[in-house]
Amino acid sequence: MNKAFEKVNIGNLTLPNRFIMGSMHLGIEGEKGVAERMAAFYGKRLDGGVGLIVTGGVAVNEEAKGSKHFFNFHVDEDAKELKKINDLLKNKGAMCAQLFHAGRYAFDRNCVAPSAIRAPINRYVPRALTEEECWKTIEDFGKSAKVAIECGFGAVEIMGSEGYLLNQFFSEVTNQRNDYFGGTPEKRLNMSIEVLRSVIKSVPKNFPVIFRMSGIDLIPGNPTFEEVCALADRLKSERVSALNIGIGWHESRVPTISQLVPRGAWAKIAKKIKDNTPGIPIIASNRVNSP
Repeated sequence: MNKAFEKVNIGNLTLPNRFIMGSMHLGIEGEKGVAERMAAFYGKRLDGGVGLIVTGGVAVNEEAKGSKHFFNFHVDEDAKELKKINDLLKNKGAMCAQLFHAGRYAFDRNCVAPSAIRAPINRYVPRALTEEECWKTIEDFGKSAKVAIECGFGAVEIMGSEGYLLNQFFSEVTNQRNDYFGGTPEKRLNMSIEVLRSVIKSVPKNFPVIFRMSGIDLIPGNPTFEEVCALADRLKSERVSALNIGIGWHESRVPTISQLVPRGAWAKIAKKIKDNTPGIPIIASNRVNSP
């Protein structure tokens, strides 16, 4: 248990311990005048001693929003609210902004995805992004990372898990393209790699950039563990600061976070990735309720 309370470095950020509060929406993001309420919520967790808090996903452009309850980095009013949250939490602890794109999970008739394949949990059929739009989205991730720093965040996390856009590009189930961003297992990695490159290029050297990747999708036809490890290796070679291992897609029928799941049951997936990707911090998630 003592290991959990030791300091750890993620990029140029030294955390006082290894407890991370993962991304969670509060249901009030995107509304006006919510900075005080959100800072009060996060502040209690920082007062309790958590080493790092990851925000609920903040959209990297308008079509990236999962619903109306999302901040958008490129809306001035939203950026002001995010900055105010950090100002209110100054000297309390480390805050990490999650760079988010919902892809086909966006509850919007204008949702986009790698391919025009409807998600079982969404009534809308997404429009397939053109290759030009893919590159624009990559650019938007980088620009969002810059805004996150201007808003006072000490780290960023790229959301590439839980069946959201980057995860959709990684899986043959949702990516049936035949261009630079799909067609082979290697090309299905490209969207994630190019987004990481865009973000790293947009932030200062050694600024903490975490990538939340899917350790296992828990849907039929999901990438093999060898493909998952190949993605982890590529992300490491591109100088990502840490890998946060997500579990399952939202459409999966296998429970991942409910009370029925034994505590720490999914940590073994993160352990397997850690064994195959030495030399980089690996974060375990889902039902980690005690040291």
